[in-house]
Amino acid sequence: MLRYLHILCVFCCVLMILPLRAESSKREFRGVWVATVWGIDWPSQQGTGIAVQKKQKAEMTALLDRCMDMNLTTVCFQVRSMGDVMYESKLEPWSSFVSGKRGVSPGWDPLAFVVEECHKRGLECYAWVNPFRWSTGTDYSTAQDNEWKKRGWLLRHEKYTVFNPGLEEVRQHVVSLCREIVTGYKVDGIIFDDYFYPNRIPESDDMRDYGLYMREAPWMSFGDWRRANVHKAMADVYAMIDEERPDVVFGISPAGVAGKGDTSSSKWGMNPIGVKAADWQYSEIYSDPLGLLYQRTVDFISPQIYWHTDHATAPYAPIAEWWSEAANFYGRHFYGSVTMEHVAKNDTRANRSQIVAQVGCNRSVSIDGNNGVIIYSAKYLPKISNELKATGFASPSLPPVMQWKYPYDYPAPSGLKLDGDNLKWKEITPSDKEIVRYTVYAIPNSVKIEDAMDEFGDGISGDYLLGVTYSPSKKVPQGDYTYAVCSYTPQSTESRPVFLKR
Repeated sequence: MLRYLHILCVFCCVLMILPLRAESSKREFRGVWVATVWGIDWPSQQGTGIAVQKKQKAEMTALLDRCMDMNLTTVCFQVRSMGDVMYESKLEPWSSFVSGKRGVSPGWDPLAFVVEECHKRGLECYAWVNPFRWSTGTDYSTAQDNEWKKRGWLLRHEKYTVFNPGLEEVRQHVVSLCREIVTGYKVDGIIFDDYFYPNRIPESDDMRDYGLYMREAPWMSFGDWRRANVHKAMADVYAMIDEERPDVVFGISPAGVAGKGDTSSSKWGMNPIGVKAADWQYSEIYSDPLGLLYQRTVDFISPQIYWHTDHATAPYAPIAEWWSEAANFYGRHFYGSVTMEHVAKNDTRANRSQIVAQVGCNRSVSIDGNNGVIIYSAKYLPKISNELKATGFASPSLPPVMQWKYPYDYPAPSGLKLDGDNLKWKEITPSDKEIVRYTVYAIPNSVKIEDAMDEFGDGISGDYLLGVTYSPSKKVPQGDYTYAVCSYTPQSTESRPVFLKR
């Protein structure tokens, strides 16, 4: 079966210069990375004045409008990149990438604003956190930075400095930071990227963390100890989320190639990935994402498969197929990350078609339909929006169901009524701190309700989905329709639909 899927995916990639007609199902995660470090995607201007604040907000709302127009499901907003944050924190300094100076408030709360504006548009908001990176060369000196230096929390190799993952205090600081986010903001998820230990830090006895390693676990290899520290941090974050807000999704975006025969595949009972490219992350930054999947301390994996479909050593199709198999093997989801950087360098139809082909490839290699994509990055969306909307993103979708998450059971909505072109209903009160959402459908009266149901038993067909709303109302098209509303849980399951015929 997997061989057949691989052949199908490769066939789609070979035809990438043609418009792809691979239709998406009702379930597909469609995300975008919004990078704030160095102002890559946002904001274009830093500062604290009212005029700058207005410009920053306008840029963000325009970006989110495009995400909604493209029928994306999720915005991954970078809130922490260098031990600095894009929200009001008691633990870390304000980011210079919004205010212009580290530790100085911009005069507003970007994360609160982005969450609210995402939810207005029916978009999920994931807080993108870099768990360990502190600096790529700059010596920061706010009060918090100086305190971290004093405590010996920082680990440096060449130009890279990170919070030392080997220290329990550091790992708990990361947990506390994520707790601050999930308890203070109505985020839908947390996502980590791929910065762990400093690139190519040696496993030698003159490294600053060597003494700690020898005191804690001399029976392990130095490398295994470092990887175990990363695993501990991820497991502790996952456990905290499960305790504080089990409705929040947690995922990670590692480097694209992992699980080679000479690294970790056999350790976790997985077949090795069959490409020539090296699993450099295993021994250079001590990242072993297969271990995280095996331990089930993430809900999804979004490897950065940032190569062309015909790359000599890291071709997209077999890598995506392997990751899909791995995620399914461990009972988690695969949402491959794709890059638009080659389009930025050379904006041709062939390069744009690479992205369309890779989105289609993620679908074709999916074993159970639990697929998706995260596009890097937001500033490139205008270059690809028409192509994606003309193919698989023409209609809204819902992220795949996460059966292992806490089983929220929301009642069906009640009190549906039309107020002009606004459909309204009674709001459902959450049982705890979780977010309540709704899915809304419009079925032409010429279609029988039984014929409008999804052929795989997933409620109403996605062909009639208008989208998601976080409030008990939504604008609907006028005409001869039967409208339907479902309560929509954090698991991505729906209640039974309630209908109203115009």
